[in-house]
Amino acid sequence: MMSTLNKIPVVLVGVTNGLGYSIAKALIVNPKLSVTLFTRSSEANPILEPFIKGGATIKNVDYTSVDSLSSALQGIHTVISTIFPVDLTPTRNLLKAAVAAGVKRFAPSEFAFNEEANAEFDIFKNKKEFWEEVRASGLEYAAFRTGVFLDFFATGAPVKYEEAPLNIISLILDIGAEEKEIPGTGDEKVTFTSAHDIGEFVSAAVLLEKWPEELGMAGETTTLNQVVHDAEEILGRKFELTYVTPQELRKRADEKGATGDWFGRFICQVRAALVEGKGDIKPYLNEVTDVKPTGVKEFLKKYWGTQA
Repeated sequence: MMSTLNKIPVVLVGVTNGLGYSIAKALIVNPKLSVTLFTRSSEANPILEPFIKGGATIKNVDYTSVDSLSSALQGIHTVISTIFPVDLTPTRNLLKAAVAAGVKRFAPSEFAFNEEANAEFDIFKNKKEFWEEVRASGLEYAAFRTGVFLDFFATGAPVKYEEAPLNIISLILDIGAEEKEIPGTGDEKVTFTSAHDIGEFVSAAVLLEKWPEELGMAGETTTLNQVVHDAEEILGRKFELTYVTPQELRKRADEKGATGDWFGRFICQVRAALVEGKGDIKPYLNEVTDVKPTGVKEFLKKYWGTQA
């Protein structure tokens, strides 16, 4: 057994959201890592119990205090954040504390598309701003690029989704809907990665000797037309499809924004970006790790294969 002294000390920030939960599971079972999980609350959280039993250290931290965070980060090699930066103060303080504590590596909460695509989404404005601050920090850093969460295809499935407390939604294609809307021609390349496999890739990436700026990964890069074909085969029926132009998607995005529906606007913006070919992730981590991710058809069979 590897001693604690020989393990890489890692902090994960943002554990109770769906993605953070999956990453925590993968980090904790990696025998080469010593894992600390940051939490805002001092009260016992049942979500954290399996991680504590798995050997993780839980630290209650104050994200308003750089000094408090810096103290909690002493001796830490890598910090991974999954906190969505609605308010930049906590993540900014975390970055400042990482620098002050002598942390080697920092991964901000990216876990989405490439930088070009992210720049188009209104609600990712803070992600973009913080990414520039990470670049200027002097730390070794990387952006984990995942594409679309494969888990979204479990929305409405007959098999209950239990991988993580993730809010799954029909972001680009509703498998269970009677009528299905496809952005663009359906032939544009899109990368899909499951939350489980994101955790596995992140865990493996911590062991890399050097991080490049981009740490892309892919469960599978395919097209929506192929996804539809696979789903039709699994469900044993043909779907009624409607194809939507990027112009129509941009128009809808503007209409959603005008009514204050910013999440609806975000969904339209994502679909438009995919139509424009911005959903294809370069799978660097697939090439340099031994992770064997789940493909689209395998995932669909798991959740929809019981429904004929």
